[in-house]
Amino acid sequence: MKQEFTRLKEPKRKLLNPEYIPTQLIPSRERTPVRVLELKAHRRLGGPTVIYRFIKFGLWLLMQKLLGRRDARKTAVEARLLFQGLGGLWVKLGQLLSLRTDVLSDEMCEELSHLLYANVGFPSHIVRQAIEQELGRPIDEIFASFEDTPLAAASIAQVHRAVLRKERLPVVVKLLRPNVIHAFRRDMGILRAIASVANALLPIRHLRLQEGLNELDSMVEEELNYAYEVSNSRQLRKVLRRHNVYVPYIFRQYCTEKVLVMEEIAGVLMSDAIAVQARDPERFADWCEENSIEPKRVAMHLFLSHMRQLLEDNIFHGDMHPGNILLLRDNRYALIDFGTIGSLDPGFLQTYLGFMRAISRREYDKAADLSLHLCAEIPSTDIGKIRAELINAFKLWQSRSKLSSHAYGNRSLADSSKVIGEVFAKHRLQINWAALRMGRTMGTLDTSLAYFYPQMSHSRMLSRYLRKSSRRRKKHALENMREGLGRFVETANDYRVLLEPIAQRAVISYKQKLNKFSMIAATVMRFFNIALLSSIALGGYAFIHQHYFDMSHMPGADLIDDIPHIEKEWFLLALLGLAMLFATFKRIITIVSSAYLR
Repeated sequence: MKQEFTRLKEPKRKLLNPEYIPTQLIPSRERTPVRVLELKAHRRLGGPTVIYRFIKFGLWLLMQKLLGRRDARKTAVEARLLFQGLGGLWVKLGQLLSLRTDVLSDEMCEELSHLLYANVGFPSHIVRQAIEQELGRPIDEIFASFEDTPLAAASIAQVHRAVLRKERLPVVVKLLRPNVIHAFRRDMGILRAIASVANALLPIRHLRLQEGLNELDSMVEEELNYAYEVSNSRQLRKVLRRHNVYVPYIFRQYCTEKVLVMEEIAGVLMSDAIAVQARDPERFADWCEENSIEPKRVAMHLFLSHMRQLLEDNIFHGDMHPGNILLLRDNRYALIDFGTIGSLDPGFLQTYLGFMRAISRREYDKAADLSLHLCAEIPSTDIGKIRAELINAFKLWQSRSKLSSHAYGNRSLADSSKVIGEVFAKHRLQINWAALRMGRTMGTLDTSLAYFYPQMSHSRMLSRYLRKSSRRRKKHALENMREGLGRFVETANDYRVLLEPIAQRAVISYKQKLNKFSMIAATVMRFFNIALLSSIALGGYAFIHQHYFDMSHMPGADLIDDIPHIEKEWFLLALLGLAMLFATFKRIITIVSSAYLR
């Protein structure tokens, strides 16, 4: 007998309206249960084993090349199997490498993007013990019921269904795997060592491997601490409410860094819907009709909402693969798994938004100029050639995007990032990791869009989004002006705080230089004034000798005998000029001396 649950009427807790819960698409009996193994069977591979497997893969590649049997698809499949066999962090690395469409082949990027974790769980007694240790109470005090069979399992966590005792609400409980933090950090150390050796031995510095590893490290650290996911869920719950997208409620009082408890959403995973659509289209169509779902409208809403998250809200779901999208009735959907969300630097965001507008308006020269700013470093040579190639690539993409006869991947918005990457790779330019991250989110979402709306024209959808975005900005123009003015004042104050110490240091440095100059100038002028004073004294002596008394018998008479005879008036004028010059220099010496004494 199915148990009935009563929902508490609390104004602060807005749970999903039961009217939006769809009917089941795949019965529980048809699902493959999660395989549970003892912890010793989950042993991570050591560093030597990892290195051995990579060397083995490298030798296999070399052999294929020497025998002339190298096949791009087969190589990509073997690479995917390598990363999947290593598990853990290596799966994350493979998914990150799938972004490098500028370096890796299309087949390799496609295969690595499909990397999945082995669906293997750990025993329920370990789960119960870990939850009780984290929450500090017996599990039966928190949950009225707790399903020991895992709902899902991955390399980082395991998920179980439960019912909260106090609230009488169905929830899902996520628990980090035992020792997963230590294992991931150990693997990251191995990865950094491999990258350092590769940078030292191979000409690959332009790939900026260390930056990529920093990106991976940051991504994994967030997923290994559920405090981040709790915070991310709360932020996106507020933002996505305006998009008419549902985010499950998090019960923070039962959450820790290793345990997360959230509202259970009895929707249908997009991945399940895609699988049924592929193998039984009639069954999928009947289910859609029964639940008032139009796949095309769902796909359009996913695209428009995601673009709004990226370019307006500047906070977006970082992993929009079909397993994180739950379909609801009436073309609604919910998002789950907020371990990784994205947020971009405002300057980069404005550049990217300008690039999108230019592409939409077919301003290819402007799009090329803006795309150059997506480089980690703007090139100093061959800019004209690179720019011309970018313009040509954008024109070709725009033409392809409107032809439904082309493969979906060649028409998607993610493909526009790919064409930029290809031009950059040709000229050994490194694309910004933020741009790669955005390309990854769009590429992941394409997995769902390609099945639900295969004829979608991304260029037209982009134009539609920009029109809607413009209307929203006009509607909130006054509010935006207030916010803009407030941000301007805040920015001005921030720059004042930043520049004030710099200005003070510059003034101090200038004063130090000025003091040295003033000291030298004052010393020189003093010597010059002494010479002037001596000249005035000697001139006066000569004036008296020539016009009043014979002073040939006085000491120093030999000095004044050499002075030519000068008329009395001119002699007085010369002495007066020397006296005025002496007084002027004395005043200047006083001013200069006070400058370096301050």
